[in-house]
Amino acid sequence: MKNPSLPLTSLLSRRDSLRSLALALGGAAFGSQVSAEEKKQPDPTAAPAQPIKAESLGDKLAMISGAGGNILAFGGEDGVVVVDSGLENAALGVTAEIIRAAGGPASLLVNTHWHFDHVGGNGSLAKGGARIIASLNCLARVSKDQVNEFFKKDMPALPPKARPVIAIQDETQLHLNGEVIRLVPVAPAHTDGDVLVHLEKANVLHLGDVFFHETYPFIDYSSNGWLGGVAAAVRTALEYTDEKTRIIPGHGALATQQNLKDYLAFLEAMYERLHNLHSDGHTLEEAVSTLPSKSYDEKLGKGFMTPEMFVRCTYEGILRHEKKAGS
Repeated sequence: MKNPSLPLTSLLSRRDSLRSLALALGGAAFGSQVSAEEKKQPDPTAAPAQPIKAESLGDKLAMISGAGGNILAFGGEDGVVVVDSGLENAALGVTAEIIRAAGGPASLLVNTHWHFDHVGGNGSLAKGGARIIASLNCLARVSKDQVNEFFKKDMPALPPKARPVIAIQDETQLHLNGEVIRLVPVAPAHTDGDVLVHLEKANVLHLGDVFFHETYPFIDYSSNGWLGGVAAAVRTALEYTDEKTRIIPGHGALATQQNLKDYLAFLEAMYERLHNLHSDGHTLEEAVSTLPSKSYDEKLGKGFMTPEMFVRCTYEGILRHEKKAGS
């Protein structure tokens, strides 16, 4: 992919990341086969039903939930670092919680991926002074209109001032607020532009939508996401954890290393089941009819993604990935 030629956009290497960031801080389709269950699902872009609240993880360090995807805020002498910005219509509440929990407005914003519930507040935080960093693929996607095929939603490009101004392709270290912050881009997983964020000293890991805690995940095949890639990204994430790591999922409650290991076991089991169905030549409808997720439905099937939606979405992603790999 060619680098998008956008004003103020930089491609960071490990060597120049600190210099660039110092400057920054200073200034879902199934063709015609859509079930009745899917049609009655609520609008995923609607206003959040939960109150926006911050859960303290330490001094000026908090997880903010209730505004779409989970948000991390971390304040200190170098400013306030924020991971993800939530839904657009929750921006005022998010800003208030960031200031309350981290001691000031966002100085630097990291986007874990391009989806509306994680970048919707970008414009508001940028207006307040935040510079935005993301993967190169995330930048490319928020710079153009997108289609979320699974939810049949057109997603317009973000306004230029709401887009990342720093783009990374490789693991990048930020040394801010006395902390070592690692930004870890991964191969296509939930989308083709996911970044994991690790705070070394605080022992906190934000995984964006690579990790849905205690619900079935949504994997965006229209952005080249697929189940095998999510499992690979979770294996990478586990390399940054120990028994005391606090893990922030894209959606769900604060989690532990064991929770993430359990999630990986689920992903691997589902990949084996769905891959075998694909290898045996089953169509999407045939795969759905076998109820391959049945053993997990009681535990994971009560969230936004129902068992049928999860299987349809995930199997379609495998079909597309295998077709692309074989072409």
